[in-house]
Amino acid sequence: MPTDHRHSRALCAAILGATAALPSALAQTAQLSDQTASAGLTAIHTTDPGGGLRSMSGGIAVGDFNRDGWQDVFVLGGPHAPDKLYINNHDGTFTDRATQWGVARTHWGFALAVGDFNNDGWPDVYITSAGTDSLHCHHLLYVNNGNGTFTDVAATAGVQSTTPLGFDGFGAAWGDYDLDGDLDLAVAGYQYGSGGNKLFRNNGNGTFTDATSSLGYNLQNIPSFSPRFIDMDGDRYPELLWVADFHSSKYFVNNRNGTFTEATAAAGVGLDANGMGMAIGDFDNDGRPDWFVTSIFTTLGPYQVVPGSGNMLYLNQGNHHFTQAASIAGVGQSGWGWGAVAADFRNIGRQDIAATNGWDDPGYGTQFLADPTCVFQNNGNGTFANVAPACGVTHSGQGRGMVEFDYNNDGRPDLLIASNGGPLTLYRNDTPPAPGGSNWLRIFLNTRASHGIAPDGYGAHVVVTAGPAVQHRWISGGSNYLSQSELSAHFGLGAAPVASQIRVEWPDGSVTLRANIPANRTITLSPCPGDWNAGGELNVQDIFDFLNDWFAGGGDFDASGTSSIQDIFDFLNAWFAGC
Repeated sequence: MPTDHRHSRALCAAILGATAALPSALAQTAQLSDQTASAGLTAIHTTDPGGGLRSMSGGIAVGDFNRDGWQDVFVLGGPHAPDKLYINNHDGTFTDRATQWGVARTHWGFALAVGDFNNDGWPDVYITSAGTDSLHCHHLLYVNNGNGTFTDVAATAGVQSTTPLGFDGFGAAWGDYDLDGDLDLAVAGYQYGSGGNKLFRNNGNGTFTDATSSLGYNLQNIPSFSPRFIDMDGDRYPELLWVADFHSSKYFVNNRNGTFTEATAAAGVGLDANGMGMAIGDFDNDGRPDWFVTSIFTTLGPYQVVPGSGNMLYLNQGNHHFTQAASIAGVGQSGWGWGAVAADFRNIGRQDIAATNGWDDPGYGTQFLADPTCVFQNNGNGTFANVAPACGVTHSGQGRGMVEFDYNNDGRPDLLIASNGGPLTLYRNDTPPAPGGSNWLRIFLNTRASHGIAPDGYGAHVVVTAGPAVQHRWISGGSNYLSQSELSAHFGLGAAPVASQIRVEWPDGSVTLRANIPANRTITLSPCPGDWNAGGELNVQDIFDFLNDWFAGGGDFDASGTSSIQDIFDFLNAWFAGC
């Protein structure tokens, strides 16, 4: 099994080679500022004393719940305060609309997952919860009615409980593991013997079937926190990553027939002693998704590190093989780790890592009480530097959930942290342009005009070429730790003013191409060629929009690099052919 020291020279050489094509930029530190109060995000999470499961809660999620093009925030309140639904006001502020939307429920909520499970075009929310009595599971599945209200259908859908033995339920993740076009659900459970780890297959009629046995592995005694569906080998079928405590994280390879094979040891992963949260990103820009796992960093004495202690950075070598590089990369130590995200905070073509930390159980001493949140900035040579204080991130509370999202639509990823028993903290990204340039593209996917592809592009692989650099992102949703970030593909383009090509590889094997897209804009793409404006349906407006783009020089329908009369004919043929 690979280790840091055994493979350090080969690994560094590989990383340096993979990052050589990155756009050059002078050294610069991201700049973020605390805007929690000015944004109106006043929620304070509640908990009860005593440590244990109580100290592990604190989830948040973002999504465009009213489909107005701005990201909203769903916050769990804990056992003594109602949940909050902060709707984005488009001016850098939010207003809590939980009561109006019917979600101002007081219960012991743990985690959230956002996904349009019923394919009606509106993002729904699954919440793991201990209910109001903390004795039985009362998980929630809020259907978004599309009119500013939610309705809980967890009981009729068959996902209200994951165990008959009391409460169990931590992180949850949506994903289309059987590629039938609807979202399936993975739910992590922590309690030994409860059977709370579940895989639910979407039946396509508003109900789910327990398909846990298709994993081919008994998860009953795995104390789990964070699941995620993502295609790790490029065959379109998503693997299931399962982050868990006490050396029990798992890696399930998708067999493409509705079943999985547990391949943790063979893949060289699962080395984390206390896996909790995760982030997915192409940290070495080699076109393959890498896997960052948060864990506790502890020592037996002043010089001896507990085996498996600390965060893990699994660099994808292809064909389900990984090399663990956290220590070499400088991201192994962040205290008692929980939520994590990957984001290019400087828009220069390198994904950074942010991770939040803390533990206030008195039984473990005081060393973790004020663990500061870390911002590991990607140096572009296989290493990272923790620049949190220098970039303005001073959070040292009991961080649990963490999400990245662009709440003010300015193209710079922002950061939101939820604390157990404490307030939210919103960091706005104020990073000035780098000397070499800080251009960007932010891409959303709309699949409503096409059948057989999961909503919002879950499972899609987005590739952007700008200048000499080729960058890769994956739409995977999933649990960062009790939380979920924005469902978009964000690219920092550095000095490049134009993306010469955008390539979207959809889960059904189809491909969408766009050429010569100007930088510094948010765009939405559809797998349906005739749905030019990605509105989710074919209508005459698509023709008008295409012609406007064509006359402006952007109607390169065949992505040949130039616009011509043939592009108009090809587009009209595609429009009349339908989807």
